[in-house]
Amino acid sequence: MQLLQKLRDGTIIETLINEVSEVEHEARSFSKRILDFLVQSRGSVFLFSYTGYGYTPASLMYWYSLTFQSSKHPVLAEAEESSIYLLPYRDDLSLLIFSTGEYSKLIPALQVARVLGVDYLALAPEPPTDNLKAIAKFYAVERIPSRIQDRIKAALFMTLASFFAISDLYKSGLEARGRRLFTHGQEGFAVTLASFIERYLEEINNIMKLDDLHITSTRFLEASSILFTHAINEIGKSAKYIPLEVAVNVNSPLVAIFLTTEERLRRELNFLKQGLVNEFLLNVDPLEAIVYLTMLSYIIVRSTNI
Repeated sequence: MQLLQKLRDGTIIETLINEVSEVEHEARSFSKRILDFLVQSRGSVFLFSYTGYGYTPASLMYWYSLTFQSSKHPVLAEAEESSIYLLPYRDDLSLLIFSTGEYSKLIPALQVARVLGVDYLALAPEPPTDNLKAIAKFYAVERIPSRIQDRIKAALFMTLASFFAISDLYKSGLEARGRRLFTHGQEGFAVTLASFIERYLEEINNIMKLDDLHITSTRFLEASSILFTHAINEIGKSAKYIPLEVAVNVNSPLVAIFLTTEERLRRELNFLKQGLVNEFLLNVDPLEAIVYLTMLSYIIVRSTNI
C-alpha cells in the first residue's frame, strides 16, 4: 500500500495516533528532568548542543529561549563545535546536550565538560554495547526509554520532552502566547495528529510525486527540515537538504518548507525561481511547527512499516 493510501486509512491513522500518544506520555514524564535542570542550572549562558538528529530538540530549546527572552543567553552548537570552540573558553555555561546515539561525538564533549566543571545534562538512547553503557553511566548520561532506539523516534521523543519542559518554564511569558503554548503542551500533539495529516495531505502528495528533490527552509526550521529530509530518504526517495540562500541555484525539484509568518522570504524565493517551487506551508505557531514537522517525519517513516 502506498504512503498516501495509508495516510487516508482510518485504521492506520488510529494506530499512528496511539503510537505517538505513547511516546508523548513517556516524554511528558521525562520532561520533568529537563525542567529541573533548566530551573536549577548555574550558568548565565545556556548552551544547547547536539549530535545527529538531536539537532531538532536542541534547536527547539534555542529558539524558544530566544523568543521568550530568557535571562540566560541561549547558544546553539553541535557537540564537537561546543567542545572545541566554546566550553574551553567560557566559565559561565550550562550545557544541555541531545544525542540520537552518536556516542563517539557525545562522550568527548562530556569529557571536556566534566574536566572543566561545566554543569550539564546529556540525553541519549541506550548505548549498544556494555562498554559504552559503563562509559555513559560514568558521565551521567540520562538514557531515554530503551524501546526508543530509532533515531527519528528518539528525536521525536526528545523534541516533545523539550517542548513540555520549556513551555512550562515560560508559561507566564509573552502574556497570552506563553499560556497558549503551555496549554497546548498540556493537551498534547497526538490529539491533533489526524487533522494535521488531513490538512497537509495534498502537500505530502506533491512531495511524493517528485524524484531527486531538494528540500529547503529558513534557519528557524532547518533542524526539523533536515530530519524531514532524512525521513523522505528512509522511504526510498532521493532527497537532499540545502540552505535557503543556495536554493535559487538548484535546477532539480525544490520543496520549500515555510511558516505563514515567513511571507516575504516565501515570495522572494518564488519570484527568483519563477514559481517553480513546491511549497509546504505550515500555518501553526512557529515553535509548534518544529514539533509538528518532527512528528510528520516519524509518521512518514513509520507508515511504511504498517
